[in-house]
Amino acid sequence: MNIRTAFSLCALMLLAASARAQNAITFDSLAKRIDPYFAPELIQDVRDALPQTGYDIWGYDVGDYSGDGANDISVVVRQKNDNRKKMGVYYFVDDDGTLRLVKQMMVDFVELPIEVGVAISDGAVHMTHKLKEFNWEIYGYRYRDGVVMMVDRFTTERQGAMTYETYRNFQSLEGYERYLNTADGELLFRSDFLTTPSYGRGRDVSTGYQANTIAKMSKYVMKGSYYWQNEKDLTLDTRSAYDKDYLYFNITLQDDQVIPIGLNGVDSTADRLELWLDMYSLGDRFRVGRRTRDFRMKTDSNIYALNVGLGDFIDQQAHVKLSSSNNLDERQKTAAKAIKAVAIRLDSGYTVKIRIPWALFGFDAAPTEDEALTQFGMNVVVHDVDNPYRPEEETVLTTSQNFDRMKPATFGSLVLIPSNLYYGESINIFLGDLKERMQEVGY
Repeated sequence: MNIRTAFSLCALMLLAASARAQNAITFDSLAKRIDPYFAPELIQDVRDALPQTGYDIWGYDVGDYSGDGANDISVVVRQKNDNRKKMGVYYFVDDDGTLRLVKQMMVDFVELPIEVGVAISDGAVHMTHKLKEFNWEIYGYRYRDGVVMMVDRFTTERQGAMTYETYRNFQSLEGYERYLNTADGELLFRSDFLTTPSYGRGRDVSTGYQANTIAKMSKYVMKGSYYWQNEKDLTLDTRSAYDKDYLYFNITLQDDQVIPIGLNGVDSTADRLELWLDMYSLGDRFRVGRRTRDFRMKTDSNIYALNVGLGDFIDQQAHVKLSSSNNLDERQKTAAKAIKAVAIRLDSGYTVKIRIPWALFGFDAAPTEDEALTQFGMNVVVHDVDNPYRPEEETVLTTSQNFDRMKPATFGSLVLIPSNLYYGESINIFLGDLKERMQEVGY
């Protein structure tokens, strides 16, 4: 699902569900409806995998979300003897001529079973459900090579006189935050940005999860798009990690013309980058309090900027200039001296590695929670100068479409991932078989 149509898809799914499933259908009725898409033995695969006690089918859709050109199916059922407000959502993919159950989940509904629906489009299957009045959620999944991965998540909810919408794509790491005036649909605020997940240092990130945030499209060029040719000209790849004492960034630039040293030592005539961090931790980083239109559109506390010069990759080391909206105390000033940056020349560009003490931001250790993701604002801004004699022709690439350094609400996102969680969801359906086989041979 593209960023464009999350709420429209939600509405269409509900309308479709309402049109075809105001009254539940039996599996025999479903079998007749999907007969044009599947051979009888594949339909039997679905029958065998669904509950063996009485149930009704309240929704389904057919399409390809495994990327192999063959039809898959998702089905929503409710068991007749279940007095709870629960719906079972079943995901099947065509696996070498059989319809294999690759994921199932139980979802609550609030008033009516039709509040839970499924739709397959754009190579993904989306499930929508109502959380409470004026509060809806859509999850998208895709199947590839034995892995069921979460593609994206969309939510909408009423907050006083406003409607609040969020979108996160866990594969492209794109997302947005949007506030609308509920009465007339007027757009009050929108920020489109990339999210950078930060995992514990040394932790492996499994297939189906994305750890690298990549900006390589024109919509992330905030200046000099005329001089930006394509992704070979300039592409930004950011990866982050953390441990108890430090926050780390590994920022790789694909750059066809690297200018590490400016004329007469002037940084503005050379390639360089900025790292902007919004360490505001008093709640919603986009808003101050809960008042309508009270967004963080001016510099406030806990904003930190690191301006990184590359050096010459040989004798002159990379250097960092720190600025902050806060008056640093002595402990923070000491921590600032421990900031370290290293620049490394590559055949296709360069890499900058940065280490920042948590103490700089006033934390005793990494501010993670065991059962929750911790979000801060973050933007990488890259200044690309191809001709030091004409620095005004620079291209500026960043990780937020409407980034303004004076407006924290326009920053991108940095998410700290605790050791027991991931950013998104990914399930290897063969993992259970592998564990069972290893146990059989003595592991």
